[in-house]
Amino acid sequence: DCKKRAAELHDELLFKQPDGTHLGDCPICMIPLSLDQSKSSLYSCCSKIICGGCDRANDSREEMASLEPKCPFCRQPVPKTKKELDKRRMKRIEVNDPVAITQWGLEQHIKGNYSTAFEYSTRAAELGDAVAHCHLADLYHNGHGVEKDKGKKMYHMEEA
Repeated sequence: DCKKRAAELHDELLFKQPDGTHLGDCPICMIPLSLDQSKSSLYSCCSKIICGGCDRANDSREEMASLEPKCPFCRQPVPKTKKELDKRRMKRIEVNDPVAITQWGLEQHIKGNYSTAFEYSTRAAELGDAVAHCHLADLYHNGHGVEKDKGKKMYHMEEA
């Protein structure tokens, strides 16, 4: 019955169990990242998502050696100000990093700048970012920066 229903809904891919999540693996320990975002950290310098275990291990190492905080992946110093964080994110955006583009789009959405949020999320979705597709579905659902469109909402939810 499930296979029949999946065929009726034209998308058997939605009903298959994935090999992993859209987040992939931690680039340090290679363990699959949790869907619970509180169990990982995103670093603006390299746009890498690091699992909580590797992040904590890096924090402990830095604390024991009295080192300045650095990214556990690329070893860039952690930005001290919002301005420095935004500057690094813009560098990542300039090289078409879909994670950085998505984060900027989400930040613009929070600020109420829906047209810019739509622009950046569309760009990230074109680069294959699942979170950007989910964000676009939300924009189409609520009509923020775009006209409400159930068809486009469903398209982006399926892509996500």
